[in-house]
Amino acid sequence: MNKQYYKSHLKLDFIASTGQQALNRSKVLVIGAGGLGCPCLTALVASGIGNIGIADGDLISTSNISRQTLFNYTDTGKSKTAAAIQALRSRNPYLLYHEHLFFVDDENILQLIEPYDVIVDATDNFATRYLINDACVIKNKPLVYGAIFQTEGHLTVFNYQNSATLRCLFPEPDQEADIPSCSDNGAYMIATNIIGTMMANEVIKTILKQDDVLSGKLLSFEALSNRTMLTSYYTNELSKNKSQSRFKTAQKVIELTAEAFMEKAQTMDIELIDVRTAAERAIQHIGGKHIPLPELSLLNLTRFPFTQHFYIYCQTGARSLQAAKWLRAKGYKNAFSLKNGITNFNYQFQNS
Repeated sequence: MNKQYYKSHLKLDFIASTGQQALNRSKVLVIGAGGLGCPCLTALVASGIGNIGIADGDLISTSNISRQTLFNYTDTGKSKTAAAIQALRSRNPYLLYHEHLFFVDDENILQLIEPYDVIVDATDNFATRYLINDACVIKNKPLVYGAIFQTEGHLTVFNYQNSATLRCLFPEPDQEADIPSCSDNGAYMIATNIIGTMMANEVIKTILKQDDVLSGKLLSFEALSNRTMLTSYYTNELSKNKSQSRFKTAQKVIELTAEAFMEKAQTMDIELIDVRTAAERAIQHIGGKHIPLPELSLLNLTRFPFTQHFYIYCQTGARSLQAAKWLRAKGYKNAFSLKNGITNFNYQFQNS
């Protein structure tokens, strides 16, 4: 431990030498290196978390840079994980950094979180959030959670010492999945920086076993009014049972890898649909009909037989997965989503 580097922390009673050593021994995984992940990572690294894992399969675009504070213009097109580690290492070279250059899914999540003490959910869609939550319940990992909606932020800690989980707070995932991501609805960079830093604070408190960890309490913060509110929520054993059963049930394939997606798209009579916004499609696309997700319900399904194959894509795979699930609920069992979205699709085939 470099005592000079952590000189300020060593003067604090709740950290001191013993606490700083605990931080240096700890292993923290941050899933998502975006608007929340960047400030969270910056604070964790400055605090001396000994092992920092970063999981993200996305590449940096110009629209990310204003709120994703670890990146600059020269990083455009690079992987977020690599650029983040480069920036973080320049701030604190005394730590170990672990790069996980992929999006989390049902197949990799349990193995990914296994070595870490605390998991941080800095993602921006509810399908991924429920996946991370369920895995943390299975592996008994505390989960620090943050979320942004425009100028408003939310913060809590799930599954801390057997406390309530995401499903206890939001028991209906299909309803919550309708909440748009930051890329769809915008995010105030002040709010993302504040909530991201507060997430790091909860990580530190969790590692140091402080009494006031935000467990069973949801903190809401509105940036323009500086208003904060605490809301209590409680454990629901049925919700925990649902998380525990997730990985025991064989799932029918609904997401296709980039390779499978491209192969089937070229060999089958399919309906290819892009559910992103017009602005996203103008930047890049791989063909197909453009039907933004909010307009998908307007699609005239009566002209399609139930054997019709639908192949759907978006930017990261979250919206397309939601669309595929909606079509399957309508009886179209051959609706598939491009796993991890067009960003990963282009990255793989441009570098193959």
